[in-house]
Amino acid sequence: MSRTLFTSRDGGDLKDFARRESLRVDLSMDHLIFMHQTHSDLVLVVDGSEGEPQCDALVTRSKGVALAAMAADCMPVTFTSEGVVGIAHVGRVGLVKGIAPKTVETMLGLGAGKITAIIGPSICARCYEVSPEMYEEITALIPSTATSSDLHSLDLQSGVKSQLESLGVAVKDVGICTLENSDYFSFRGGDLSARQAGIISL
Repeated sequence: MSRTLFTSRDGGDLKDFARRESLRVDLSMDHLIFMHQTHSDLVLVVDGSEGEPQCDALVTRSKGVALAAMAADCMPVTFTSEGVVGIAHVGRVGLVKGIAPKTVETMLGLGAGKITAIIGPSICARCYEVSPEMYEEITALIPSTATSSDLHSLDLQSGVKSQLESLGVAVKDVGICTLENSDYFSFRGGDLSARQAGIISL
C-alpha cells in the first residue's frame, strides 16, 4: 500500500536539510530521497543509497524509501502501482521533455501494472501567463495546454493529464493553485527560494 503526501508552508521550506530529516522521522522512513532538480527528462530508479541524485523523477520498489519532488509552482506528480511508486517534478520544460510519461515507462519496465497519478499543488491555468510567443510554441507542441490566445496562459495540468491518460494512467488533480492559495509557496508569488514537496512511498 502506497502513501502520498503534499506538504505546505506549515511543513516549512524543504530546501532546509534539518526539516527534511525531521520529515523523514515523522514519516517513519529509512530514507527520504530528494532530487537535485534541473528541469531534465532523467528518471532514476533508487533504493535509498543514492544521496541527492541529479534528475527530475524517481522510481523505487524499495519499502522504507520515500521519494520527494520539490516545487513552488511546478507540478509534483506522484505515481502509484502495485509494488512500484514514482514521483516527478514537472514544469513547463519538463512537460515538453515528457518527464511524466518517461516515469511511467520506467515503472512499467519494473513490472508495474495499473498506474495512478496525482497532480499536486501547482500554479493553475488562470495564473500561468506566458509571452504570446511561448504560448504559441507550447500549445503547438501540446495542444491540451491551450486556454485562450488573448490570455496566453498555459494549462500545465491538462497537458500532463493528456500525456498520462494516453498511456492508460488514471490521473487525479488536487486542484490547488500555489499562487492563489497562501498556504503554499509560490515562485511567482514572491517565494524565490522556499519549496514545499510532494512525497510518495510504498
